[in-house]
Amino acid sequence: MLNKKWLIYAVAMIAMAATTKVVASELEQLDEVVVTATRTTTGLADAPAAVTVVTAKQIESKNVSRLGDALNSVPSLFMRAGALGDSQGTQGTSGMSLRGVDYRKILVLVDGQPIQDAGSGQINWRTVFVNDIARVEVVPGAFSSLYGSNAIGGVINVITKKPDKHELTLKVRNGWGDAKGQDASVYFRDKFDNGMGVVAGLGYQERASYVNDFVVRTPVAGVGLVPVTGAQATTNSAGAPAYIVGDKGAAPWRQVNATTKLYYDLNAEDKVFAGVAYSETDLGYTYFSSYLRNTVGAPVVSGTSLAMSGKKLTLSEANFVNNSPLFERATRYFAGYDGTLGTDMALKFNVARINRQYQFVNAGTTATWASGAGTQTQAPNYGFDSDVQLTLPLGERQIMVGGMALHREVVDGTSFMLANWRDPTSRNAVDSGYSGISTTTSLFVQDEVSVTDRLQVYVGGRYDDWQTKGSYFKNAAPATAINYAARNAASFNGKLSGVYRATQGVTLRASYGQSFHAPTNNDLYSYTSIAGITSIGDPNLNPEKGTSWEFGLGWQVSKSTKFNTTYYQTEIQDLITNRRISNFPIVSQRINAGRAKISGIELSADTALTNWLDMNASYAYIGSKMLENAIDPLSVGKRLIDSPQNIVTLGFSAKHGAWSGTLNASYYGKVYSTAQNTDVAQGVPGAYDPRTLVNSKVAYAFSQTTKGYFAINNLLGEKSYSFFLNPGRSLTVGLDISL
Repeated sequence: MLNKKWLIYAVAMIAMAATTKVVASELEQLDEVVVTATRTTTGLADAPAAVTVVTAKQIESKNVSRLGDALNSVPSLFMRAGALGDSQGTQGTSGMSLRGVDYRKILVLVDGQPIQDAGSGQINWRTVFVNDIARVEVVPGAFSSLYGSNAIGGVINVITKKPDKHELTLKVRNGWGDAKGQDASVYFRDKFDNGMGVVAGLGYQERASYVNDFVVRTPVAGVGLVPVTGAQATTNSAGAPAYIVGDKGAAPWRQVNATTKLYYDLNAEDKVFAGVAYSETDLGYTYFSSYLRNTVGAPVVSGTSLAMSGKKLTLSEANFVNNSPLFERATRYFAGYDGTLGTDMALKFNVARINRQYQFVNAGTTATWASGAGTQTQAPNYGFDSDVQLTLPLGERQIMVGGMALHREVVDGTSFMLANWRDPTSRNAVDSGYSGISTTTSLFVQDEVSVTDRLQVYVGGRYDDWQTKGSYFKNAAPATAINYAARNAASFNGKLSGVYRATQGVTLRASYGQSFHAPTNNDLYSYTSIAGITSIGDPNLNPEKGTSWEFGLGWQVSKSTKFNTTYYQTEIQDLITNRRISNFPIVSQRINAGRAKISGIELSADTALTNWLDMNASYAYIGSKMLENAIDPLSVGKRLIDSPQNIVTLGFSAKHGAWSGTLNASYYGKVYSTAQNTDVAQGVPGAYDPRTLVNSKVAYAFSQTTKGYFAINNLLGEKSYSFFLNPGRSLTVGLDISL
C-alpha cells in the first residue's frame, strides 16, 4: 500500500519546489478564464475563489468513463466509489463532500442547470456524457449569493462542448479484471458557414461487474442442531464479531448516453440554442454464493438452527438475495439565448427541464432467488429551471450583474406489493407512497468594482423564497394518509470578496459569505427502504444556514509553475443529518442538528519538471466537528459524515513524441457514515476505509487521427471498502479515432 506519510512528504517537497524553482523551459501557459465564480468571464488568477479547472485535454489523458473519474485530483473533493466508472454495480450516485460539506449542500450544474435528483438531492454521475465535456469548474466555498440553495460547500459546473470547430471521434475500449466490459461511442460537432452549429453524440457502456456485496451474519448464544463450516470471521462496521457466510453475486450493468444540440448565430454577438441529453442505466445481479457447507459438503443457504463456532445461526435464502433490477432514466431538455441588449449590456436566458424515471425492487424477507413476495418502488421526478441574467458595465471599472431564477422540484413515489419480486407485472396492491413539490424563486445582484489596478472587489446578494408541500400514505396497518400544509421560508445571503494582485505573480484572495440549503423532498416526506437501509424523512425540517470565510494566496512562480494555498472556515446552523435509530437493520431519520463547524487548509502546486514531464500535487486538511445536537447528543464532538480529515493527490503527466501518459495517486482518509462515528471498523463489509488509489494510462499516437492506449486502475491492487468492496486492479485497452 502506498504510504500516507510518503504522499504528504511528496506534496511538501513539490510545494517547496514550486516556491523556489523558476523552470527554464518556456512551456505555453494558457490564460484560462472561468465563469462560475462570478457569473462573468474572469481570469483564473483574478477569480475570488480557489477555482480548479479540469479541461477536456486533461480528461482525455486519464482513464475516464464517468464524470467522477475526471475529478479525482481536485483539492478537498471526496467521492465514494459510486461516482467512478468501474465501481460496484449500484446506481451512479454516491456520497461526496467538498471541504467537508456533504453532497446535499454542493451544487452540481451542467451548463448552469442543477442536476441533483428532485427527490433525494443526490447526483447521478452517469447523467453526463463524458465525451461532451469541454471543461469542469470546481469552485469551493459559499456561493448562495449567486446560486441559491445547495451552494453551501461550493459549485461544480460541467460546461459542455459548443459547435465551434469540426470534430468527429470514434472510441472503443475493452476492460478486464473488475473493469470487465466494453465501451463504444461516436461524437460529432461542427460549425457551418450559415451560422448553424450542431452537436450529436451516442455512447454505450457495459460492465460484468464483480462480487462486491457480502452476506454478513452474527450467530447468537445457543446450541445449533445442524453443523456447518466455511464461515469467514470478520466484524460488522461497528467492530462487533460477525461472519461472512456468502456473497450476493456480481452486479452487471448497462448504460446508454446520447446528446443532440443545435446552435444558431443570429449575428456576431447573439445566438440561440436548444438540445436534449439522455441517459439510461439498467442494473442486474448474478446468482449468489453460499460459503457454508454441511457435513457432506453441500452448500447451505437456509436453516433455523445452524451450529457455527459454538453458537446458533438462523439463515434464509432471502439473506443472499440482492435487489434486481434497478432502472434509471434521465432526459434533459434545454434552450436559451446568449447575446446583447442595447449597445453595451449582455443578456442571458436559459430554460431547462430534467425528467427522471427511477425504480427498484426489494425482495421480501421470505423470498428466494427465483420467487417470493417483494415490493417495487417507483419515484418519477423532474426538475425545472429558468433564469435570466443581465450584465451591465458602469464605466470602465465597474460591472453590475443581476437577474432572477426559478427552480422547481417535483417527486411522486409509490411502492407496490409484488406477488413475485422477479415479475414486475405481479403487482397486487399499493403499499405506500409520498409526493413533494418544492419551488424556489430568486433575485440576485453582484457589483464588481476595480478599486485600483490591483484591487478587485465583489459585493453581491441573493434573495430566495422557498415553498414546499407534500403528502405521505401507507395502506398497511395502521393505515396512514397525511397531507402536509404548504409552508415557506425566505433567505437573503450576501457575499463580499476581494482579490489583490500584490505583485505580478502573487495574488491574495479573501471572502466572506452566507449561504443556505433547503431540505430535499425526500428529507421532508419520504419513507424509503433500499437494500435493507431505511431512511425516514421529517416534514418539519428547517433549511440549513451557513457562514463561511476564507483567505488564499496564489503564486505564479513562472510560466510553468504555480502554487496555491487557502485557509477557510464554515459554520452551519440547523445542519440536516441522519440520526441512527437502529443498526440491525439500519434505520435512520433526517433531523436538524444544532451547529457544526469545518476548518481546513488546502495546498496545491503545479510545475513542469522538464519540457515533457509535468507534476501536480495537493494536500487538504479538513477539520469537521458537530458542535451542538440536542436530538443526538452522542454526535457532538464527532466528525461529520463523508468528511475525510486528510486528502492527498499526486499526479504526473508526460508527453514525448508519439507517446503520452499519466500516473495519478490519491489518498482519502477514514470517513464515517454515522453521526456518532460508530462505524470504526476497517477492511470489512459495510466499512468506509481510508483509501489509496493509483491509476495509470499510457497512449501512443499511430497517426494524427488514431491513438491507442492501455490503462491500469488500482495499480497497487489495494483492497478496501466503501460499504461495498471497491474495485481491485483492472486493465483497459482502447482505441480513439478522430476524423
